Amino acid sequence: MEEKPQFKWGVVLVSCIAIFIIVLDSSAMNVAISAVVVDLHTDLSTIQALIAIYALTMASLMLAGSKLQDVLGRKKTLLIGLIVYGIGTTTATLSVNVIMLLIGWSLLEGIGAALMLPATTTMVSAAYEGKDRLTAFGIWGGIAALGAAIGPLYGGALTSFATWRLIFCVRAARCPRRNRDEDRTCASQSHVLRGVT
Repeated sequence: MEEKPQFKWGVVLVSCIAIFIIVLDSSAMNVAISAVVVDLHTDLSTIQALIAIYALTMASLMLAGSKLQDVLGRKKTLLIGLIVYGIGTTTATLSVNVIMLLIGWSLLEGIGAALMLPATTTMVSAAYEGKDRLTAFGIWGGIAALGAAIGPLYGGALTSFATWRLIFCVRAARCPRRNRDEDRTCASQSHVLRGVT
């Protein structure tokens, strides 16, 4: 019996979903600052500091996240990052003060993003060769740019018509879905993920 062809773009699909959510996070919250200030009874400089801490946490731990892949494997590192990011997102959604938002968004989400982001690039690099690799990275970069572009619109719409907390809440709901997507991808591309892990 002829073997059924496998969907070869599953790895880049999972990677793009992850990078899209990470990039969307930063750009969406920039337009929700005033609402967060009022809701958490704080000031503008404090929320701007939380945004900076999130970026610094992610950037400073990026090399550690890359190194962790050598110890645990790329797939496991991505999953750990996804879990940490999901916990941070849930904490940020339920924030009642600045401290909770600092822990959930700036720290936990920053750590999760630092684990996920390097894993997405190395998984794509390991899964494809030649023109397929160029295409995959082109898609990856395009999705990242798309997340940055629509983030302000997304954040502004949720802040104006609902609440800024939905920016985090919607992402928390996406975490289990990303987990299932990756499991299906791993099953359909086991020959690729043996090299990835």
